[in-house]
Amino acid sequence: MKRLSGRGRCLHYAAGTRCSNFIDAHSIQKSGQLFKIAECGHVIQLSADISILKQSGGRLAGKTIGVKDVSTFAGFCEIHDNELFEPIDNTSLIPTELQILLYAYRCLCKEYFVKENAAELMKKYSVYAENTKEQERIFKEMSRGTTLGFDNLKHHKSYFDNCLSEKSYQDIFYVCFLSNDPWNIQVSGVLYPWYDFLGNELQDTSDFEYVPELLTVFTAPTSQGWAYVLAWHVSSDKVCSQLVGSLAAWISNGYSLPDALLRFTFSSFENHAIRPSWWNKLNGDDREAIIDRATLMVAPNIPVPPDYLVYGLEGIANWKYKDVLYKQNK
Repeated sequence: MKRLSGRGRCLHYAAGTRCSNFIDAHSIQKSGQLFKIAECGHVIQLSADISILKQSGGRLAGKTIGVKDVSTFAGFCEIHDNELFEPIDNTSLIPTELQILLYAYRCLCKEYFVKENAAELMKKYSVYAENTKEQERIFKEMSRGTTLGFDNLKHHKSYFDNCLSEKSYQDIFYVCFLSNDPWNIQVSGVLYPWYDFLGNELQDTSDFEYVPELLTVFTAPTSQGWAYVLAWHVSSDKVCSQLVGSLAAWISNGYSLPDALLRFTFSSFENHAIRPSWWNKLNGDDREAIIDRATLMVAPNIPVPPDYLVYGLEGIANWKYKDVLYKQNK
């Protein structure tokens, strides 16, 4: 972890004062996860850097990145980060309720950090004296959108904060898919699910008066392999349970779980890491299909298709899940 200078606001649930010694914390663990798939100290990410988008005509592209620079955010001071996340940074996923909560909390805090900074930046841009009237209008609209997104995350973070401060974990639910096969993709992120794995609408995220329900998704090391986990707070149980139920129904019809979760990963999350040799060994059509799907999902002017989780990227995942553990609302 890289020690950062200066002071700031720590995202730890109990950080009541301004902290110092902020660090570049990895939302995807460096030692427990990234080193498992890194080769020569590097992984692949699908990048939306401006330079890459200009060269590729607006499409994402695979980019080699050193593990020290992957999925980092300066949201915690060194003391609070080490203290809070010790049960997952130094122990394989069992899983315990606390471990699930901490992984989910880290996912949420990474997105919170990004959205908070984006909201502050858009607010500054909207009041620049040099703006034309049209630029001012555009920046104000963008500012309203990013502020709304940040407010939604604050709403959800308060639930997770309370679970941690009260040491009360019964309101956290999850589905954990276990694998002993080679681990080629890491992911950590949050999602407001729009449609389920059968193409049904789950919630209307265009209703600005409605706080959408939130899902966290992450991979984690286990004693014998790795896990792909969907986790949520009871306040988001209606939507998340329906999403998980649709996945179970889809699998019961004879479709592939690895296909579904690979599709889910590249359709929903930007915070991921890929084993370079796995990526390079894919045939060109499979790589292009992944890039096309990821590009589609980040295109600002293209609506999310209802069937985006129903099909696509079949036959690419070369691993199996041997078991499933879960805790769901009764």
